[in-house]
Amino acid sequence: MDDCVIRQVVAFSDVRCSWKFDLPEWLGGEGRRRGEKIRSWMMKHSLPMLIASGVLSRMFGGRVGLTQALCNLFEPPTISEIMFKAIADRAFPGGAVAFGSCTVPYYYRAYGTYTFESIVEVTPESLWDMASLTKIMVTTPCIMLLYDRGLIELEEVACKYLPEFGNNGKELVTIHQLLTHTAGLREFYPFFDMGVKSRKQVLDYILNDRLWYTSGEMARYSDLSMIVLGIIVERVTGSSLDAFAAEEIFRPLGMQHTTFRPIDLTDFDVMVVPTEVDRLHRNRLLWGEVHDPTAFLLGGVAGHAGLFSSIVDVCRVMLAGGIDLLTNRRLFKEATVRLFITPDLKTASNPRPFALGWDVSLRRALDGYTSAGQYLGPRTFGHTGFTGTSLWIDPDRDLFVTLLTNAVHPSATVGFGSKVRAVRPLIADAAVYTMEQQSMPRGTLRWHLGSGLGDKSCESLVHPAYQAHTDAILSIRDCPPDSAELGRQTLVGKASALPREEPSKSTTYVYSDQTVVASFRDSKDMVPKKKGVQVLLTVFVFSLVVSLMP
Repeated sequence: MDDCVIRQVVAFSDVRCSWKFDLPEWLGGEGRRRGEKIRSWMMKHSLPMLIASGVLSRMFGGRVGLTQALCNLFEPPTISEIMFKAIADRAFPGGAVAFGSCTVPYYYRAYGTYTFESIVEVTPESLWDMASLTKIMVTTPCIMLLYDRGLIELEEVACKYLPEFGNNGKELVTIHQLLTHTAGLREFYPFFDMGVKSRKQVLDYILNDRLWYTSGEMARYSDLSMIVLGIIVERVTGSSLDAFAAEEIFRPLGMQHTTFRPIDLTDFDVMVVPTEVDRLHRNRLLWGEVHDPTAFLLGGVAGHAGLFSSIVDVCRVMLAGGIDLLTNRRLFKEATVRLFITPDLKTASNPRPFALGWDVSLRRALDGYTSAGQYLGPRTFGHTGFTGTSLWIDPDRDLFVTLLTNAVHPSATVGFGSKVRAVRPLIADAAVYTMEQQSMPRGTLRWHLGSGLGDKSCESLVHPAYQAHTDAILSIRDCPPDSAELGRQTLVGKASALPREEPSKSTTYVYSDQTVVASFRDSKDMVPKKKGVQVLLTVFVFSLVVSLMP
């Protein structure tokens, strides 16, 4: 019998952060290793330490504030504390975090409000202006599909598919060069300031522009390259970019909240998180319309920006694992995925390469800064967005982490992004630390559906049933084809988890009128690690140090 795999997206509220947060400089890169050694030693000597702690506290008293601050070395702040502090520091009024892998549950949580003055709270279904994440969630996947289908060749010149692009030195620019930002096109143009007011004017300017530098000479990030790729997708498919992406990317991957131009929705003011109060060009709060000025002039749909999505849909994409949920087939060939996420090393004078459509943490690290943090591996790929969004994927750890915010609110003035840039690596490090520290048991999953399939047993992935959660997203894929009615049907949707009272009992999830019941062979594996003793031991050590200070 085939396995039935159930993966979950579980909301969380108290996930421990990485060692990088608030560590003194003298610990350096070895801080995490040293911290674990000290913690291990403390556990081995717990009894005498606790006795001595009581004696010393009676003799010397304690400096609680300093002691608690020092305790942060071993009990780092939670992700929630990081996010709430960022909101208090006005890095952004609201945000959403998600991380996980294909072998453990996917966590997500929303924080804050739509604006600093608003009382409307952000939810996991709230839509964010993804900004440049459009490049990797729309344009690059569309090019990958066309490449897989033999409709384009990466080393073919772009003007083969877009003839009006082949002028002013751009005749030899290839699709590959556009993807790797080595085509020689400028990063962007301030079209508003140039008096450009229409989509036609923007396209005429880009298609007839001259190269900024010789193609293939170096890598310079370019919005214009991705705009051209978006136009090529439209020419090759005969469909608009947003329509093609919706049919070929969003729908197969179960992305229910992802769209361009959400202002067209009747309830956009409820669903969409606003961005900047634009007092320079549009003279209004940008709410439901794309923040990027070039994408706005292009009608809200462009290859470099314009997409709106939710943290739930980002989880759905990762949950699908590149599998078309409608046909249970891979959306992209494995060789194509490997090709597109590999940094471009063709140009010797290109020490900071991009992958094909993707940014890579290695390039960011060479620049002296990476929003992917210090623990994600060297093959990590992803992207950031101007509005305060980011998505990073570590293929070696099989881990993704994403942060969605509206950091451009209330104004994208010079230096506005420094605060969100400080938050991004903390969240990335927190994801790695959490996934390594969580005790995730395996067990036997039995499930039954209202269609009358009956009970089936199969090996589950991991299930943190001991964690309190109230929201979940279930994806039931590759189920045994024992029923002509259900067969290999995929169910993706919102579910509610009934509370667990004891680790030995099963957890029940309700999906509409269908039920999934999870139970485990060994209930001992379900008991979470006790951290109370570790906290007490930590307090003792620093109480001792502080009490003995002159």
